[in-house]
Order: sequence, then C-alpha cells, then structure tokens
Amino acid sequence: MNRRPLPQSLLGVLVVAIGVAALLDQLDVVDVSLGELVSTWWPLAVVAVGVAALATVPRAWVGPAGLIAVGVLLQLGRLGLLDVSFWGLIWPIAIILVGVSLITRLGTPGSDDAVVNSAVIWWGSERRSTSRTFQGGSLTAIMGGIDLDLRQADIVGRAEIAVFALWGGVEIKVPTTWRVTVTGLPVLGSWENKTTPPLDPDAPELLVHVTTIMGGAEIRSGVLLSKD
Repeated sequence: MNRRPLPQSLLGVLVVAIGVAALLDQLDVVDVSLGELVSTWWPLAVVAVGVAALATVPRAWVGPAGLIAVGVLLQLGRLGLLDVSFWGLIWPIAIILVGVSLITRLGTPGSDDAVVNSAVIWWGSERRSTSRTFQGGSLTAIMGGIDLDLRQADIVGRAEIAVFALWGGVEIKVPTTWRVTVTGLPVLGSWENKTTPPLDPDAPELLVHVTTIMGGAEIRSGVLLSKD
C-alpha cells in the first residue's frame, strides 16, 4: 500500500481545513471572515511549505531554511511587529544563503566525489561524479539550475540524493543499470522519472527525495557519448 509523505498529507489537511471554513461561512454555520484571515495569516503558508520541504529533504536545508525565514519575517510584518516587504526581504536573504553555501562548502567541485553537494542561487551549475562508491548528496536550486551527471559513477547497494528546487530546475543523469525511486513534495511544481528500471532485481538503487516549488526536477538514464 502506497502512503503519501507526511509533509504532503499535512499540507493537504491545511487546504481542506481552509475549504471547510469557507463552506461553513457560506452556510452561515460559523461567522468567519476568510478574506481577513487569509490577508493576515497567509505568510504561515510559506512557513508551512518551508517546514514541509525541510522535513522532506533535510539534507538540502539551505533552500527550505531560507523559505521559512521569509515566511516568519513576512508574518511579523503582517502582524505589525516589523515593517518589511516581500521584495525587500528577498535580496538580503539571498545574500545570506550564498554566504552560508560558501561557508559550508556546498558546491565544492570534484569529478570523483562520493558525495555531491551543490547549492545555486540565480545561476547554474554543472557537476559530474565518476566515483565507484557514490553515496548521494544534496542539490538546491533557487532561481537557477543544476545538471548532475552520474553516468560514469557506480553505487554499492543504495545511494540517496535530496533535491530542492524553488523557481529553478534540477536534472540528474544516471546509468541505465541503476534503479531509480523518486519521492517528495511538489508545490506548484513537478518531477519526472524518465528512467527505465533494469531487469536485474539486485541493481544498484538511487533514492531521490524531491521538493519542487514552482520548479522542476528530471531524472533520466542513458549512456555517455563522446560529445556529452
């Protein structure tokens, strides 16, 4: 039996609760000013998405942490505790996230890395690993893109990659001999698993945990050509 991830279920419950409140207000069962509630508390939805993303892809924490920070500051602004604007928050938080990514050495280059971590904001990154003992990593793309090529890598048993894409995109290329399983949380975004499962039941497995917010992720398999 397939179960939906807990963060996705919690977001679904939140949406249903809002719908039920609106319906009860229309039926005059309760007196709820839905418009006023939404206008005051909508930043909590941003916080909820950030928390759900952090729970789904904790290894790719940079993006979700930034999203939570934006939501909290916007909520304080809506409550009159801070004088802030959405666009006024974006650029300083983006600078902070870039600094954090540099301090934590996210995005360190290397073609034989067993663990690949990459975080991009407003730019693109192309990464490649040829490690014979690839273990996984984390990819965070915020208004940018990441291309990870693993077609010359190998896995001993299982590896895991966490993907977070906010207004960005991530593409992962894997060998045809790998079995790929994708799970996660799409929020006005999507992912595509374009790989074909190998016939070998003991094939190496790559688990990809994805959170996409108005972004996308694609995993596809293929052989490495000389022109690639």
